[in-house]
Amino acid sequence: MGKTSLLQIQAAVAIVKEENAQLLVQMLDHYEERRQQLALDGIPVVAFCGPGRCGKDLAAKWLALTYGLRYVGSISHAISPLIAKSLGVSREEAFAKRHNDRMYWFEWCNALRKDDPTLLAKLTLGENDMVAGFRGDVELHSCRSSGIVDLTIWVDNPRVDVDPSLEFSIDDCDLVIRNAGCKLEYFNKLKILCNYLGFKDI
Repeated sequence: MGKTSLLQIQAAVAIVKEENAQLLVQMLDHYEERRQQLALDGIPVVAFCGPGRCGKDLAAKWLALTYGLRYVGSISHAISPLIAKSLGVSREEAFAKRHNDRMYWFEWCNALRKDDPTLLAKLTLGENDMVAGFRGDVELHSCRSSGIVDLTIWVDNPRVDVDPSLEFSIDDCDLVIRNAGCKLEYFNKLKILCNYLGFKDI
């Protein structure tokens, strides 16, 4: 896509927020319902962090399948219906091309959560039991300090490129898990971590 100015992105976000106000309310209501249930069940909310394609989504999917939790997609997945409206394309097309439009998505998400740094996490946790895909520094620290997420985990993968849309680093997260080998090695490390955190197998 062509270059879009920050003012154009902010204007597009304002339009989407106004036209989809009820949808946003419903998504936040889902978050509150799920937050209360997870608290009752004693399930910690983890956030997998790191550069694009480091293995965040894979970790979240594994966690959901192994422990009977819910995970349908990252922050990008949760907000894709809204950003698709700005782009004038289908949700499927917007999501499929997100890596090509990385900085547009980054600026768009920044504008969406301008008044509430935790908004994207809440929208994501309305349909998931964990978070994958934090980009902003203020977003990460606000969600951690407010208790929206209980633990932030950096996925360290030396095989991926530097991510220009990532504002924080490995030092900003609570724990680090290395993803430098095969999937089985990665899953074994995740298993050890989850046992330590008290997750129960299904």
